[in-house]
Amino acid sequence: MAGILESPFAQWVENLDASACLHLDVQIEREIARWEAARLVVRARFARLRPPELDGGEQRYQAFDEFAGDELAAELRLSPAAGGRRLAFAVSAVRRMPAAVNALGFGSIDLERLSALERLTANLTDEQADEVAGGVLSNGGGRPSHSAFAAAVRRRVIKVDPEGAERRRRKAANARRVTIRAEADAMGRLSALLPADRMVAAFQKVDGLAKKAGTTQDERDLDQRRADVLYDLIMGDDRDRINIEMQVIVPVESLAGLSEKPGEIPGYGPIPAEIVREMAANPRCTWRRILTDPAEGRVVETASRRFPSAALARYIRARNPTCVFPGCDKPSAACDLDHTRPRSHSGRTEEGNLGPACRRHHRLKHAADRPRGAAPSATTSPVTRWKVCQVRPGHFIWTSPEERTYHVGPVHHEQE
Repeated sequence: MAGILESPFAQWVENLDASACLHLDVQIEREIARWEAARLVVRARFARLRPPELDGGEQRYQAFDEFAGDELAAELRLSPAAGGRRLAFAVSAVRRMPAAVNALGFGSIDLERLSALERLTANLTDEQADEVAGGVLSNGGGRPSHSAFAAAVRRRVIKVDPEGAERRRRKAANARRVTIRAEADAMGRLSALLPADRMVAAFQKVDGLAKKAGTTQDERDLDQRRADVLYDLIMGDDRDRINIEMQVIVPVESLAGLSEKPGEIPGYGPIPAEIVREMAANPRCTWRRILTDPAEGRVVETASRRFPSAALARYIRARNPTCVFPGCDKPSAACDLDHTRPRSHSGRTEEGNLGPACRRHHRLKHAADRPRGAAPSATTSPVTRWKVCQVRPGHFIWTSPEERTYHVGPVHHEQE
């Protein structure tokens, strides 16, 4: 930021009045939209260069090779899931609603409006989606706000396909899921995507119990009581019947109370030292302590307080706490312990030949070289796929189909 503030551009901006600032902001927004549209077209082209495989002479029902998103993610330093979503979004938008992509290129709409249009028409046919886009864009363009734009899309969807509401509802219900996301200050967000009736019913139950729990002595507000009620509903009856293991990586001196250096939960991130010590003192807390030394942050011990497994497996998962594919944040506890050099090729079960790999990237690593978009034959050249080697214990070098390399190493736990 200091470099920007000291640049001639910043000095020029200092001479702008309020009206000029607003005008320039609009121009910048339109220029960003133009490049966003260009990027969508580029990604759609990349997807065409990665066609799906043929399975027994039949093309699989997908728009591009199943690992193409992982390739994009590694290049942009994204999670593989994010890379797949961005590539799928580009392919869908360019194919199903070219008029909307053009509108983005001209700055008539922004990427968030295009995303809403693509998401809200996901269960329509390509022709219906394009009809919705054309109708919304021809009648008021981007609308005065994102919510107004989304409402216009929903109205147009009903107009274009009034008979398909029940079909769309059933298809949307198949996408129900529960997700988690790390938040600031040792907090996390648990979210559920549910059919509307279930969502309302679940919230009303949580809300009703939270209101009943309120007393004059209770210092919690209603939102806090709702959060506590939800946790108790989920964990209460089954708490002693479900096996839960949570690894916690702890600097030695923090556990001893000599330092306030944070611990870390793989798959979440850092947590305050005080929470670590509370967990250690709680006899019902199902966690596995992984100690690190103060000098280098390397793992020095993996405890077997609960659910003990082989010492080597514990060490490998502590050394590499997530899947070893570039950008993948799947916790190692949910991963396969994969032999970098396969056992069928004399790979040994030892520290320097093991690493955690989620099921998807385990499959990616073992995917056989085969032609894309055509049935294998003697005259067809195979397309190179991902390769990986473990150059020293815990250090992996991945090579993409375009011969780009990415290094993934063991975690050195911060000691700042």
